[in-house]
Amino acid sequence: MSLSPLPSLSRALLDCLRAWWRVDRIRASPRDGRLLRLQPPCLVVIGGQSFEIAHRIAGQDAEGPFVDYDLRSEIGSARLLVRLMIETSRSVIRWIGPDGERSLDETEVTVFELAR
Repeated sequence: MSLSPLPSLSRALLDCLRAWWRVDRIRASPRDGRLLRLQPPCLVVIGGQSFEIAHRIAGQDAEGPFVDYDLRSEIGSARLLVRLMIETSRSVIRWIGPDGERSLDETEVTVFELAR
């Protein structure tokens, strides 16, 4: 009498699904997570000035997950640091540009996706 491998395969898939479901994941609404998903060569407008995203670095440190964007424009280079606060699932945005460093609200950043 041969046993079918189907029940054991089904059990393995179910165990895998349960393990995936129980893992802690960063959860943010699409609106809050919008600035975490930008990819070069995207354009952003900050303070009336257009910048192109030249480079993107995503990581995690003691404060939580972040994305650091290297921006370029005619007036010089800048950085946009977007950090997700785990406790509140809100984004904290830090602008480091030719005019200095300051915090931004998400509504101060306009995004234009370029056709690839």
